[in-house]
Amino acid sequence: MDRSKYHRLMFLIAAIWNWALAATFLILPRIDINYFLLGGYTIPPTLLWFDCFMGEILAFGFGFYIVSLNVKANHGIIVIGAFEKLWVFALSLYYFLIHEATPLLLLVVVGDLLFALLFIEDLRAIRRMT
Repeated sequence: MDRSKYHRLMFLIAAIWNWALAATFLILPRIDINYFLLGGYTIPPTLLWFDCFMGEILAFGFGFYIVSLNVKANHGIIVIGAFEKLWVFALSLYYFLIHEATPLLLLVVVGDLLFALLFIEDLRAIRRMT
């Protein structure tokens, strides 16, 4: 697979990943608040911050989709996306280590870590080509 196809496919998959996570975590708490136990042992008193975070994940999904449309443009979105993915993984790992996040959540965010590493590698390859 050539670099251009790889780049487009990777960011399209990243967009779908973000959209699926945001949709899942926006819907589950409305079905049963106990689904929050997937993310930790404390149930927040309001869904406001959680919904805002899921909205941001949804927005990043749109950003990744935009990147998938044009291989040579939108490097800024790639940088921000790599930071976001690393941040989510690091924060989740921290909360797991202090026993406020479950192994299941950590398993999910390993996907974010993998995307972050792929984004960084891809950005470096793109910059070498220009």
